[in-house]
Amino acid sequence: MDLKHKTALVTGGGVRLGRAFALALAKEGANLVIHYNSSQEPAEETAQLARESGVEAITIGANFNHSDAVNNIFPQIHNHFNCVDILINNAALYLRGSGLETNREIWEKQFRVNLKTPFFLIQAFAKQLPSDRQGRVLNIADAQIIQNKPDHFAYRLTKLALVEMTRMFAIELAPRITVNALGLGIMLPLAGKEDVDLEAYANKYVLLQRTGSPDIAAENAIHLIKSDFTTGAFLRVDGGQYL
Repeated sequence: MDLKHKTALVTGGGVRLGRAFALALAKEGANLVIHYNSSQEPAEETAQLARESGVEAITIGANFNHSDAVNNIFPQIHNHFNCVDILINNAALYLRGSGLETNREIWEKQFRVNLKTPFFLIQAFAKQLPSDRQGRVLNIADAQIIQNKPDHFAYRLTKLALVEMTRMFAIELAPRITVNALGLGIMLPLAGKEDVDLEAYANKYVLLQRTGSPDIAAENAIHLIKSDFTTGAFLRVDGGQYL
């Protein structure tokens, strides 16, 4: 798919990975809708950086913990753009808690943001896409889900389900819309984390003995979005950590 003059919605698009996805799309000529929850100022900065690539970019705030947020987002977008051609489901919560430690609040927040929201965004995306246009959906998952560890119990379940949902929607939405998932490993910098410790961890446990970066994640995202013959894929970008 040629991304020039297409329109992309990136959830959680104001910071870190979301910003990298958005700016990579802008460099390919795609117009942008940058969603944010609480990071309005960074989202506006990302939009301005995108405009420097010669594309249109708007920001939309929505708290996906509220059920009406998903219903309202596409009508807002259609005030500016005719349709959305590309959807990147990047927004997510990463809450701690083993199976025995996970309470109802953690469970419901994780599933609402990490699984329910992508499901209904994909549904709305597919319905608004004109019948004569091709579409792309990219779900941001996590490479670590191939290991059944009980830490971050609800988070891991949501990302496992997201990958299965990717495959199911790939079947249902073919041939006009491709649906793929990106399974990311350690991508530095992390917000509010100690990166030095993770560098040492990566040197020991990642086959390529280094961490990834938002730019590496974005490079692989663009590959999946541009591909005309890839759908239902789960691409691990983890430096070989989970082989």
